[in-house]
Amino acid sequence: MKKGFTLIEVMVATMIVMIATFSIISLSSNSKYLFNLISKNNNFTLKATILANNRESLNLYEDLIDFNITNDEIIKTLKKEKLKFEVIEDSNEELKEFSLRKEIKKIIIYNKTNQVSIYEVNIK
Repeated sequence: MKKGFTLIEVMVATMIVMIATFSIISLSSNSKYLFNLISKNNNFTLKATILANNRESLNLYEDLIDFNITNDEIIKTLKKEKLKFEVIEDSNEELKEFSLRKEIKKIIIYNKTNQVSIYEVNIK
């Protein structure tokens, strides 16, 4: 009698290897997608932080004009980037025991695909 693998055993082993390979490829593509999504979200958060400091500007280039940017591509991208914002008065409370006033504003900065909420707290 010859020792070896039967055709069924070889087919089962091949299927197991194929399933493992496809699952690894699927995980890899999902992680690339998630990495790109997180990267875009982080970039938007940085842009929103710049706009939150100077809400009178029309675009990001006006906020960063003091940095003397000379690259035309960067200037074009910054001028094109338009972020919208809303300011919502969350609460105004008076702290009588300390004779202070607390004001909380919620600033929502958004574009077509992203949104960031920033809270501004003033104690007077």
